[in-house]
Amino acid sequence: LVSKLDQNSAFIPPQQYQEFQEVIEQQFGGIGVLIEGPPTVKRLTVVSPIRNSPAYKAGMQPGDVILEINGESTEALKATEATEKMRGLVGDSVNLKIKHFDALEPTQVTITRAEIPVDSVFGDHMKADSTWNYFLEEDDRIAYIRVSLFGERTVDEFKAAIATVRKQAKALIIDLRYNPGGILPSAVEMCDMFLSEGVIVSTRGRRGQFSQVRSADAAISFPADIPIVVMVNDQSASASEIMAACLQDDGRGVVVGQRSYGKGTVQQVFDLESDQTALKFTTARFYRPNGKNIHRIEGMTDEDEWGVTPDAGLALALTLTQELYLQKRWNTRGDPRLAKATEQPPAPECAGDPQLKLALTYLKSKLP
Repeated sequence: LVSKLDQNSAFIPPQQYQEFQEVIEQQFGGIGVLIEGPPTVKRLTVVSPIRNSPAYKAGMQPGDVILEINGESTEALKATEATEKMRGLVGDSVNLKIKHFDALEPTQVTITRAEIPVDSVFGDHMKADSTWNYFLEEDDRIAYIRVSLFGERTVDEFKAAIATVRKQAKALIIDLRYNPGGILPSAVEMCDMFLSEGVIVSTRGRRGQFSQVRSADAAISFPADIPIVVMVNDQSASASEIMAACLQDDGRGVVVGQRSYGKGTVQQVFDLESDQTALKFTTARFYRPNGKNIHRIEGMTDEDEWGVTPDAGLALALTLTQELYLQKRWNTRGDPRLAKATEQPPAPECAGDPQLKLALTYLKSKLP
């Protein structure tokens, strides 16, 4: 019944409710460890413990092998299956048998689950201490910040990243590729960090309800003379389109990549009285600062007005192979074990990611 209203309205049943909340709230009950399993590696292996998580405090380190979970062998266990076993109620314990990467014999450890924050802001590559380096390995004058979604913690994460780079950065790349959106106020607040005036986004509801214009205040968090590139692709939607369109229309940044998805509707979630169910309804549409439409209605063509289009000369689509390499690049650069390697391969010139190379070339042309 709800789906007949529009493609973004939905009923959220109990089996999806918890996952939905975890994505928006950016937290879940667990021990806080990133893992990989077969066939990537022979046995369940720790990629990185999340800083200050129970796993981190228990001494788990990148490269540790998890041999057992609650007495059950992890042999041939996939990472997704192991994740389900280690997640659970906050306050409950998980018993692990671990072989530390630098030890001869395994050890038993009991870890109490806690609320684990899920990051949504990432840098170019992770350092050995599991913190991000926000400067491109190819050119350390250029800061690189990737935002994977707009959740409840994203603004604070983004502010921290900006504070880290603002004194040293000569240029900035904000990568919103594959970002499906999230909370509208988060995108508005992040845009406001770069603008001293101007419209950020306007929303228009049915019969004038929920209609409003969000504008920037005078304060900015990032120097106004530093060039900015915003990267999008055909999977960048909703709040990510708001940010890209805002910085493009207000002249604060250019857009590189390919035309965005075209989701310009606002949803509100209403929890129902029954346990762990909700209704998600479309209540408004949002529009770019220049007043143009973002939402792609069924039947629209490439000639119609929707989404966010890269600036002239900065449009470039990736092949399927290049898209797969991009995901591999992100996963690899988020592995702190590589930072500990004694021999580092030379930094490729954005090999396999021509969109990033295009952004880099553009920004280099703007730098002295």
